[in-house]
Amino acid sequence: MPVRHGRGQADARSRVRLLGPAEYTLPFFDQAMAPLNNRDRIPDAGMARWLADVAACDGFLFLTPEYNYSVPAVLKNALDFLSTEAFGRPASILSYSDTSHAGNIGGNELWLPLCKLGMLPLPRSLPFAHAERVLDAFVPWSLNELARYSAAFKPLRAA
Repeated sequence: MPVRHGRGQADARSRVRLLGPAEYTLPFFDQAMAPLNNRDRIPDAGMARWLADVAACDGFLFLTPEYNYSVPAVLKNALDFLSTEAFGRPASILSYSDTSHAGNIGGNELWLPLCKLGMLPLPRSLPFAHAERVLDAFVPWSLNELARYSAAFKPLRAA
């Protein structure tokens, strides 16, 4: 869940915009060249909207289930379309599953593509089990942590 900060808001929750992959028309990524190496690509309208919305964010909160020890394919597919749109922005990972691993493996799997895209995964990203019981406690904490890092990194991106 990427975070788009508003201006003059009282807390992190009031500055959040959900950018879920279901909001966008993204085909299965099957391009011959990765976006990082293809500066001449011409995105279609759905992809262009996804890229612009991601580029407008100051930070990202990924709230994701763990499927087969990884992240859902739709999330990885959406990330595969990115080039430099999220570079230098912090990313918090809240991963969950109904297993004893509590989403830990899926959350760790997400670190690699985020780092490749130049995002800065926060050191205290959290895996948890039984999301239905703890979600209300961890999302506000994670959003506040993300807002703190986003504010700190924003001047560095502008430099």
